Amino acid sequence: MYRTATTTLIGDVLVRFSKSGDFELTFSKGPGVTLLSLRQDATFAEANGPFAKGRWSGAVDQAPKPLRGWLGLRHRLIHSQDQSVRYTTGNETFLFRF
Repeated sequence: MYRTATTTLIGDVLVRFSKSGDFELTFSKGPGVTLLSLRQDATFAEANGPFAKGRWSGAVDQAPKPLRGWLGLRHRLIHSQDQSVRYTTGNETFLFRF
């Protein structure tokens, strides 16, 4: 689930990561409707889709504001041992149930 002050969206997520810390997240709403595709390592990220407002790539610490919450998920998801992960930053809340 993704929530802001004006939007709540429940979708499907595919999360993959490697032992070296490479991270990939795909957030979609139904088959064939990808809202965000994100690839990230500790310093660099690439994002595509409507939630990325098109396409962006660059240093994580220089990401556009709409992507900063999404880029904060890498650390939380890779290091979580729980079947659910909640992350809140600013007015955004992310809730994952695996």
